[in-house]
Amino acid sequence: MNTEFIMENSENSILIAEERKRKDIIVAVPHHAPLGTSKLPCEAHPDADENAGVLGYYISRLLNCCSVIACNYFIDPNKSSKTDYYNKIKSWKPKFLVEIHGHGSRSARYDIEISSGKAERNNWSKTLAEKLEAKMSLTASLQKYKISGDFNKIHFQASKSATIKTDEWIPFHIELPKSIRSKKSEYLLFCEILAETIKEVMLE
Repeated sequence: MNTEFIMENSENSILIAEERKRKDIIVAVPHHAPLGTSKLPCEAHPDADENAGVLGYYISRLLNCCSVIACNYFIDPNKSSKTDYYNKIKSWKPKFLVEIHGHGSRSARYDIEISSGKAERNNWSKTLAEKLEAKMSLTASLQKYKISGDFNKIHFQASKSATIKTDEWIPFHIELPKSIRSKKSEYLLFCEILAETIKEVMLE
């Protein structure tokens, strides 16, 4: 059974971990559910990040890096360092973690918000956001999205997420609107641009 098919199934709670050549960067998605499935079977985090896993999977393949995707998960996997999700990431000993999330636009101050978990790491999230916005501004279908990586300006700071507040790796918590996550022509292009941007930031 392939990964895409598993991610389209709204019935099974499963953690998909795939090892690829690069282990210095991990792409992870803790709250995936298929489009049309807005709720997770998890009391602590009932809101699903619809289709976020599809984007994370595609980005990981573009980067040829390891990935971890929690599908319809029954626990909130990124809030504790004791979960299978966290410990799978840790087992690869990455330098960078890119965690893909989705928001419903009600609380977000920007269309795309990027956090590295604390103000002291603001240079990382701001650099990724600025480079990403510059690249997206050159594409007609994506230039409408406003982006910020400034910890002091964004709503989704992720300062309570175990995978983001840790100092074991450099984290990027990326919140995406549903409009990007649900339109294939947009998210495929966005993922390609994000993958290119991640590689540039890593080499600096």
